[in-house]
Amino acid sequence: MEFTIEQPALARALRLVGRAVPARSTNPIAQTILVEAGPGQVRLTATDLEMALSTEVVAEVVVPGCAAVPGRLLGEYVAQLPAAPLRLCLDAAKRRLQLQCLRFRAEMATVDPTAFPRPTHAGDGFSVSLDSGRLQAAIRRVAFAAARDTSRPVLTGVLFAFDLGGLTLVAADGFRLARARLGEGGRPDCQLLVPAKAVVELGRLLEEAPSACLLVDGEGRGLCVQLGETRLFSRLLEGSFPDVARVVPAEWRTRLTVETAAFRQAMRVAGLFGESGEARPVLLEAKPNEVRLHARGDQSGEAEVELPAAHEGEPQSVLLNTRLLGDILDAATGPRLEVSWLTPQSPVVFKETSGVDAGDLWLAMPLHNPAINRPATEAA
Repeated sequence: MEFTIEQPALARALRLVGRAVPARSTNPIAQTILVEAGPGQVRLTATDLEMALSTEVVAEVVVPGCAAVPGRLLGEYVAQLPAAPLRLCLDAAKRRLQLQCLRFRAEMATVDPTAFPRPTHAGDGFSVSLDSGRLQAAIRRVAFAAARDTSRPVLTGVLFAFDLGGLTLVAADGFRLARARLGEGGRPDCQLLVPAKAVVELGRLLEEAPSACLLVDGEGRGLCVQLGETRLFSRLLEGSFPDVARVVPAEWRTRLTVETAAFRQAMRVAGLFGESGEARPVLLEAKPNEVRLHARGDQSGEAEVELPAAHEGEPQSVLLNTRLLGDILDAATGPRLEVSWLTPQSPVVFKETSGVDAGDLWLAMPLHNPAINRPATEAA
């Protein structure tokens, strides 16, 4: 194998696929990048055995061939080179990849490329083309809610639910839920459970792609997303995602409409004073024409803020985890939010009032065992 390639183009491609190289792996081959030289181009592929990234770069190929090279070393070395043509040549007898760029020379050990787990895509499935901007926005609004705890594997994924009306993305971790709807990609009912890591990576790739083509293999075990010269491969999770219709409340007794930016700022300020730990509770009190946020910690003190809000229904309170609430407010992009709940023990539903599909929402479970005391004025 021998080819010449521009350093900036190779460095950019290595940064992209390098995100699939695991920091640690029991399988050494997974820590390599597969370099394949063919007519007029070089393809780079990396995988953590669950997700794979592959991309093509224009190159002057003298001798076609392939090699599996230590991924992090190759990426870091090329990134430090000057922006000039870079020659790579494989010494098959020594299993060494020789690199030369101006005065810089190096040799890297390689691994048998036949052992590299190349991503494959079974035929007889289906494909769906989607607008990259809308898909990226949906991912940003949903993916954060997927579980990080692997005790319930189905919750570590993002549900891609297709129907004739379009595509719905859903993620949940048992404490919160996020749902976003795209009115495109319609096809007969089909559900794919994609690992959240792959979905987040897809969101990054969509920044530079005008469109995305989702290819589902015929066996229903893998997903390939084509984005120009780049491809993302991911296995699909097995299992049934919870029925979202049963989780989202159909009724409410208290509903507020508040400015998103002001609500976000108030939550962050009040959350500084909550009890230590992950929850950091904040009390939301719905009152006529306003909502009050109050937090108290035995060691930190207390803080409160009042915001103007349109109020409907009963004036009641609910206690929320500021970390969960903060993630939801960071995902919201609209100017105003609608917040509703049935009782202090019921899920709290957040919806943007304009600019999104009516099915888009976030849901947060309230805290049942308060870590803060209610204000003295309320106790009175």
